[in-house]
Amino acid sequence: MQKKRRIRDTFSYIGARSIAAALVVLLITAGIAAFVGVRVSATERSALRLRGELNAKESAREYDRCLLTRVNIIALTGEVTDSMLASGESNASIRQYMKDRTANIKNTLDPTTTGLYGWINGEYLDGAGWVPEEGFVATERPWYVQAAAAGKGITFIEPYLDLQTNEVMMTVSQLLSDGVSVLAMDVSLAPIQEIIAKIASSTEGSQAIVLDRSGIVVAHSDESQLGRNYLKEKGTLGSLTAKKILEEGQMSFEIRHAEGNYSVYVDKLEGGWYSVSMINADTWYRPLRQSMIIFGAILALIVLFLAFVFVHLNQKNLALEKLNTRITQEEQRGQELKALSETDRMTGLLDRVTGEHGVEELLAAGNSGMFIEVDVDNFKTINDTLGHQTGDRVIRTVAEALRKNFRNNDIVMRLGGDEFCAFAVGIDNKELGKSLIRRLFALLDNSRIPELPEGKVCLSVGAVITGGEKENTFEGLYAAADRAMYTSKKTAGNSLTFAGE
Repeated sequence: MQKKRRIRDTFSYIGARSIAAALVVLLITAGIAAFVGVRVSATERSALRLRGELNAKESAREYDRCLLTRVNIIALTGEVTDSMLASGESNASIRQYMKDRTANIKNTLDPTTTGLYGWINGEYLDGAGWVPEEGFVATERPWYVQAAAAGKGITFIEPYLDLQTNEVMMTVSQLLSDGVSVLAMDVSLAPIQEIIAKIASSTEGSQAIVLDRSGIVVAHSDESQLGRNYLKEKGTLGSLTAKKILEEGQMSFEIRHAEGNYSVYVDKLEGGWYSVSMINADTWYRPLRQSMIIFGAILALIVLFLAFVFVHLNQKNLALEKLNTRITQEEQRGQELKALSETDRMTGLLDRVTGEHGVEELLAAGNSGMFIEVDVDNFKTINDTLGHQTGDRVIRTVAEALRKNFRNNDIVMRLGGDEFCAFAVGIDNKELGKSLIRRLFALLDNSRIPELPEGKVCLSVGAVITGGEKENTFEGLYAAADRAMYTSKKTAGNSLTFAGE
């Protein structure tokens, strides 16, 4: 009897100790689970925010490349037209220039455009040869009225939905220097629609939108939304989003709606438009919730099968290692993305790696343009005699002039030292190129640096024009521009030489 009682007491003791150990392990495991859940949740929130920002910025970058190329055409064509008006050339000459430019645009950039047109020197001129119907008054058209009211600069006319083609169209116009003439071009936004649909499809539960400042949907990953004015709607997901952006000025926020819970990220575009990325948080977090359900089931099994508690604990440790590895990978991925977006720290321009990659992408897409290399004259002398602080100021002055001179869709980079490069999209002939570089020289002439002997910086510039040939490479254009730049070095003061001259 005593032996049996001893055995029973021993089993009772072992059972109590096991239960106590199981409870301790359970508490520890629950604490670890809570900690891991918080860490994973924080990581997922960070990944969601980063993905939303990347989608919005990618849409904005593609928007710049697509639409601002057309804006660049209007701006540069406007400069040439201004020059023709100032020199007293006839409307017939200006019309012929607009026809030639329209043909060039259709052949090299946008075959769907209706071409250049406008009210020039008291007469309606059309580069596509369209003859207005009787009663047509150019100065009463929105493209003229809004451009005249806006004054200098590019004007984006409110987009409209073509009911026959279901394409969103808009007009880009510009008031010329005489204060009366207006140059315009119609643009189809179908390429932007295709771009953002592709971007949205890369992230499950994502929507990509381009809104104008009046709330009209210019582009949407869901084509059924095109042309809607969200500000005029009530209670819809689109109306809530548009009001937070356009009325409250919010650029990152969350929305709870019957259609789902969305995280919204916004990037502002040229012309007062907005690139909007919306990601369904419920869809994004679904894998995490599934993982947590599985994790809870494992904990339940631990409670039910105390005998296997240590086996389960080892499994949890393995799961924790995997989760920590995932967290580390997410952090490394975030660091890599940050490194890719880094620019030259002194000037804020693109560094060579990023800039070269951007030029290669434009060349691979068949973009025409002008590639230039810029070198500061006598920079070593400036550094040696006036000091590195003055040299740094010269570098920043040149960088700021380049930033102001080129548009957002152009590529501008600092290669190192006093050497810069740029690729201007759509600058496909020397006249346009010379006009662009003259404007750069003028900006530098107005940027005085008292420490310099004459107070200003002079540049030697080498340039090469490319018509969008597929065999072009960054290194090839750089080599040609470099040779031309050294020819410019032989001339004192600001100098420009094109490859082959």
